[in-house]
Amino acid sequence: MDSIAYELCEDANIECYKVGNEQQEVVLVDNYLKGALALKERAVQINEFAVADSFYPGVRMQVPQEYTMALVKNLGFFMEQFFHLEVRKIRKAVSKFSIITTRQSELELLQRIPHFDSPSRKGLAFVHYLQTVPGTGTSLYRHRPTNYEYIDEQRYPRYIEKIQERYPTEDTYPEGYIQGSTDQFDEIAAYDAVFNRLLMYRGTSLHCGKIGDGYNFDPNPATGRLTVTSFFEFN
Repeated sequence: MDSIAYELCEDANIECYKVGNEQQEVVLVDNYLKGALALKERAVQINEFAVADSFYPGVRMQVPQEYTMALVKNLGFFMEQFFHLEVRKIRKAVSKFSIITTRQSELELLQRIPHFDSPSRKGLAFVHYLQTVPGTGTSLYRHRPTNYEYIDEQRYPRYIEKIQERYPTEDTYPEGYIQGSTDQFDEIAAYDAVFNRLLMYRGTSLHCGKIGDGYNFDPNPATGRLTVTSFFEFN
């Protein structure tokens, strides 16, 4: 297999945003990785995807460890200066190739509304798009009844109480993937799935994949909505 260049592209464009009323941090990197095409080809050649053993609505496969290490080298400055998290205090880091393949009718209840990855403010989530897929991407949300744009340990009990109050039974849940603002959630930021674009945000931020009605749930890493999703936990 061809080697993969894990360095930041020389023409990478890095922008830092604070979105919503609660100014949630988002780092957007276009033209992120020099070896993005080779990384995608690695996924195509190995193609040992399996149904995710987590909340993710699709299939996943391991990513070379060098990829995860390169996130620190390439973006450690922003982890420290923008998110105020020290790279020397990283205690866990996981990256996986990921493709959304779960159809609307097969979603679990909590996959139909925005979610958060962890209630710890010391966690960062990453999405690296390895395919341009029109009508898809990632959105951040505000929960309208509470005005929460992130969920931490202190907010979790009230948030869950309000969710259960609004959706007491399965037949009260919305159908399919959330698309934009609803009576319960306001979309506060949206980013399209563009090849070699990377997003970094706190794991507490309410977010959800943008999956439009025309999405075909293609499981082929050569043609489907291939991403690398990563999550870092800090002490």
